[in-house]
Amino acid sequence: MKVHKMPVVCRFKFPEGLDKDTIEAQMALAIVAAECVFGQAKVRISAGYCITSHSQAEDSERYQVAIDVSTDVGEFMTQVFTGLVIRQLGEDKFTVDRVGSEEQLKEAGQQ
Repeated sequence: MKVHKMPVVCRFKFPEGLDKDTIEAQMALAIVAAECVFGQAKVRISAGYCITSHSQAEDSERYQVAIDVSTDVGEFMTQVFTGLVIRQLGEDKFTVDRVGSEEQLKEAGQQ
């Protein structure tokens, strides 16, 4: 019997004012790269990500990206996405944290 664990994710946080299209374009490139390595079908069933926004003020938003890194496909996509974002924005223009299942449960309970 296989036990399923909660996914481990890498959570990226971006500064206010960054265009969502920029983030989505980098994610699209990371997905294409993963498809070239793993195949379209495997990426489709193994990759998981989410792009969300949080309003800091009435007219500004901060975007976050979470990528499931519990599979080889997700780990690869995360590496490519990170490299692309570094090239596009610079190393100091975003943060990334690896969040495990215990931390996710604690965080969910605190909110």
